[in-house]
Amino acid sequence: MNNFGSTGITAVPLLVSFLIVGATTSSVIFDGTDNIALDAEQTLKDTIDEITTYLKIEEAIGKYYTTNGVRRVEKIVLLIKQFIPNEINISEVKIKICNNNDVVLLDYSGFATESNSKATFENQVWNVTNKSFSLIAILDKDRSLLDYNVMNGDIAFIAIRLPDQFTMGNGDSITISIIPARGIISSIILETPSVHISNIISFGKI
Repeated sequence: MNNFGSTGITAVPLLVSFLIVGATTSSVIFDGTDNIALDAEQTLKDTIDEITTYLKIEEAIGKYYTTNGVRRVEKIVLLIKQFIPNEINISEVKIKICNNNDVVLLDYSGFATESNSKATFENQVWNVTNKSFSLIAILDKDRSLLDYNVMNGDIAFIAIRLPDQFTMGNGDSITISIIPARGIISSIILETPSVHISNIISFGKI
């Protein structure tokens, strides 16, 4: 069973609407009060910043590997796109991974590559993805992601090589969160079934 926090995502547009209406109302009622008007304007600006820096997780896929006779999910890719196209500096983003025993934060490796004819889990990006996360660009028309680490309406895979203590056997679960420098944190819970034969596992789509 997969939990992708759909309730929180649905609530985002409603929250924006309420805050915009509230800010507008305050501005009208207290038109003569500069401080209130400035507060309302700042609230609206902060709300827009929250929404435009939100990275939506569309899908999560993992791959099992056998190490020392033990079969576990060692690599994860998260398909992401922006809720609203806007410039986001990926070098300021962090990935948090936690399970029942530990928590770890991963920084961006600074490496992004294009999706190519090679299988996703055999892409050259994995050669530099260790104790960090990298990107596999699927749609990057202006090369902002590939050349400048800036996401601007692009679509990409976040590539994560799970640290040893977070690799997943059958029946395990971890929570992965995308933490931007400012704005909304998006999180997913990934759970492996008690039995899984294929090397590739799809954790589902939102």
